[in-house]
Amino acid sequence: MKTYLPPMMLISLQHINIAYEGRPILSDFSLDIHSGDFIVLRGQNGGGKTSLLKVMVGLLPPVAGRVERAPGLTLGYLPQYRSIDRRFPITVEQTVRSGLLSQLRWWQRYTSAHRQQVQSILQRFGLEALAHQPIEALSGGQWQRTLLARALVSQPHLLLLDEPDTHLDNATKSELYATLAEEHTQRAIVVVSHDAHFPHPAEARIVDV
Repeated sequence: MKTYLPPMMLISLQHINIAYEGRPILSDFSLDIHSGDFIVLRGQNGGGKTSLLKVMVGLLPPVAGRVERAPGLTLGYLPQYRSIDRRFPITVEQTVRSGLLSQLRWWQRYTSAHRQQVQSILQRFGLEALAHQPIEALSGGQWQRTLLARALVSQPHLLLLDEPDTHLDNATKSELYATLAEEHTQRAIVVVSHDAHFPHPAEARIVDV
């Protein structure tokens, strides 16, 4: 099991600028994320929140500024619900297992330990019976649980979630919020949300973007 980093800086964003298709969407933004943090990013649509998460993950380079990450940092990323084409022919198990790719070199294969990690997280989220189902066949709640399992299978130090409660009914939202409260005891969390009342611990930081 991955050991949790002691209180320390995980990611430091220093005066970054972000652009999309050449159009500036975020300027001179700085944020430090420490282990133990729970941060909620809020703001208007198009304000750069999703792009900011992509910068943290390393999927989008800033056009200016610096991004510093702690050595050995492991990230878990749950993208927006609608950002993945669910017509792609892949199963629930394969989707969850893809969350371990960052732990492998290009020539390495999944080990028995990796397979056990996947089975454990499938069981935790009640997805065992759906393991071999194509993702196209999933309900909204099942798909969101699959994405969350994928984000957590690597036991990340930092969990990044982009509007994780979108398209969920109230019962499934309650399950999600309970899961995040539990996960926050083990890892830092950054959430993008449009909901001014998104449940968060009392010590959480609200950052307007």
